[in-house]
Amino acid sequence: MKKYLMTIATAAMCATFTSCSHDFGFEQTTQDEADKSKFESVFVSRFGQPAADQDWGYSEFARKTTRSENANANEWADPNKAYGGLQVPPPLTDEQIAVVKEYFQTVQYPTYEDPHWTNYFMQQVYKGYTDPWPGKSPEAYLAADGHTYIYASDNMDHLAAINGNFVDHINNFNHGDCSTNGTVLDNGGNANDGPFHSDKIMYMKESTTKSFGYYNSNGSVRRTEYTGLVSFQTIINKLGSKANCLDDGWNRSFMGFDFEQMIDDQILAKEFDYSVPWSASLPDGYPIKDYKWFEWNGKKYHVLSANQNMYCGTPLECNDTDLQTAGFVDNLLSQGYLPVENSANKKWVKVGGCADGYYSDWIVCLTEAKKSTIVIPPADVRIIAEDLTTSEKGDFDFNDVVFDVVYDYKPGKSAIILQAAGGTYPLYVAGYEVHKQLGNRPTNVMINTGRGPNEDPVLIEIDAVSHGLDIEVKVDKPQGIVVLECNQGRAPHKIAVKPSFVWCNERDDIELTYRNFSQWVINPSVSWY
Repeated sequence: MKKYLMTIATAAMCATFTSCSHDFGFEQTTQDEADKSKFESVFVSRFGQPAADQDWGYSEFARKTTRSENANANEWADPNKAYGGLQVPPPLTDEQIAVVKEYFQTVQYPTYEDPHWTNYFMQQVYKGYTDPWPGKSPEAYLAADGHTYIYASDNMDHLAAINGNFVDHINNFNHGDCSTNGTVLDNGGNANDGPFHSDKIMYMKESTTKSFGYYNSNGSVRRTEYTGLVSFQTIINKLGSKANCLDDGWNRSFMGFDFEQMIDDQILAKEFDYSVPWSASLPDGYPIKDYKWFEWNGKKYHVLSANQNMYCGTPLECNDTDLQTAGFVDNLLSQGYLPVENSANKKWVKVGGCADGYYSDWIVCLTEAKKSTIVIPPADVRIIAEDLTTSEKGDFDFNDVVFDVVYDYKPGKSAIILQAAGGTYPLYVAGYEVHKQLGNRPTNVMINTGRGPNEDPVLIEIDAVSHGLDIEVKVDKPQGIVVLECNQGRAPHKIAVKPSFVWCNERDDIELTYRNFSQWVINPSVSWY
């Protein structure tokens, strides 16, 4: 999610293919003519002037033409979608929810077992106080006024996955709960026909499981220290056979949060130098002038406003005489008590004390997101391309992008199958940036070309196209957008080959790998691979 954060309802992008004209040219868009001129010059000097009838595979692999379509990204389980092909976990059963809830409501101070996942699903399990465990965690806390109760989960918002400075907000999880989505695609279904089911679920892509936290909306601070994360096996080991329902093949982990009401320790119960000017700021960025202070023995202490008198803990009342007792105020401050503004009876409130070690105020489930076994259909053509980044000697490996095309993928539909990305600029095939599709890699990472991490092919459904070379390929260079062309009798930016063609390793010149390439350039009847 940024890392990428995927919701089940994401707006569709729009991409446009440009069809080859009768002379195999393209309708021109914004592009860098200098790059193309240089590429043409270097190519001809290396391989010779292309034959006038050299159409770079167009005639051999031609088909009918329609417009293009960009796939929606919200069908997680559909293998035909750009972000699809995922194994989506089913909703938790009532039996599973019951044993997970029992574990967190009866086991104090659970451990944190990081599964080290980057792609995972998060599902809602339990909102605190909807079914508290008698005699254990109350999940509701008496406020300092002595009669009001704080329901912890109502004040727990904005779940986040955290790794150092990386904070990944997990959408739709607020108030100890998650909103219901009614269009979660079943495994084995497809985006058009379903079937779909409902669940409280979110997909986290390229995120982290190192640490999690919730935002205390009442205390205005993110709490990360009251989080327990355990595997399903840990729960079974504790509760025995009644928890065997968790061993369902999904290898789930379960995370609970313990509510703490205390607001920022840097602001509360801390002494500040009386000489600090009001225009200064505290270390966390809060301006001092925004706060009221209690002065004692030449030092200032934070004063809770009347509307903050809802924090957990025991209120303490004292009279003016008590205030003059030597050491009384210092003793209160050292115990965490703070004075309340405009209180005639000098009421002091001890902040905090809600965290009880039972992490059941909010419980969620984590399941690693894995790809389903996707059957890649036989392709009709493979396209190899250069991004026109050339030196005087030339760098003609034609692996800056490699993709296959399936013409009759479905009635009225074709598909592209992204295979490799050897270029180091943002490069788009049918509107999809190939580095992002192939494992969400940075654009300077070479993928499936003998360097960098290998990635599985990615299939993207499109409307039927007439030819692999119809599909728009464009490169985003610092000097502007370059649209790759397939002009007959000119230096090729992309070439159509058989799907069995083995593309070159990075910086292995195509002429050295395929010795007859130069002959084919000037004579299309030559079999060059």
